[in-house]
Amino acid sequence: MIERISDIGNIRELNEDTFGVLEGKYFNLFIICDGMGGHNAGEVASRMAKDTILDAMGHDLHDSPVEALVAAIKDANQKIFECSASEKTMSGMGTTVTTAVSYDGKLDIAHVGDSSLYIIRDKEIKKITKDHSFVQELVDSGRITQEDAKHHPNKNIITRAVGTNAEVAVDTYRLITRKDDVFILCTDGLTDYLSDEEILNEVTSHENKKDSIAALAEIAKERGGKDNITLVIFGGEALK
Repeated sequence: MIERISDIGNIRELNEDTFGVLEGKYFNLFIICDGMGGHNAGEVASRMAKDTILDAMGHDLHDSPVEALVAAIKDANQKIFECSASEKTMSGMGTTVTTAVSYDGKLDIAHVGDSSLYIIRDKEIKKITKDHSFVQELVDSGRITQEDAKHHPNKNIITRAVGTNAEVAVDTYRLITRKDDVFILCTDGLTDYLSDEEILNEVTSHENKKDSIAALAEIAKERGGKDNITLVIFGGEALK
């Protein structure tokens, strides 16, 4: 099962979110990016990151998929940074990147920024990735609670992105998967408006997951929809 949706939302003139899915014989790859920058620069950055990762992973399983993901993200970082430096209209552009490769009963994840990967298992939802954001640093230091972070005026300030600096650090995670697991990749255009429990409820209350993600996007729009809203949901036979 693989379903995806990307909605421009209520306010933005461009959709700067990008997603990618690559289905191979021995692995499946999932990517979500949320671009930032003036004019169409955010759209350019997110697309460059997605395309670079897809090209790097190809159709053959690497000896170390997570190392390949990290190398691809760092390659994308260099390309975006150089484009930003050479093109005035692209100055300062960057993108979040959260990507996961499923193979051999494992899910390897590589992550930069504040897009998210969730797992639903045993009727519970858990966020796997950790935001690289100003408010997450406040939470980590104990100055605000996780609930406070949802409504903080600076909740959209990210502290790490792909393409904004010459070098980028990439967080990695590994999970042992089960066939009944459901994974959700999403941009903050969703998580700014819905709690984890609300996401869980919508995903588990619809048998057809295409209906689930459509409902989630619609709720985010009903509550403001100030940002683009993108989700990729996968599980079942999509887990290698």
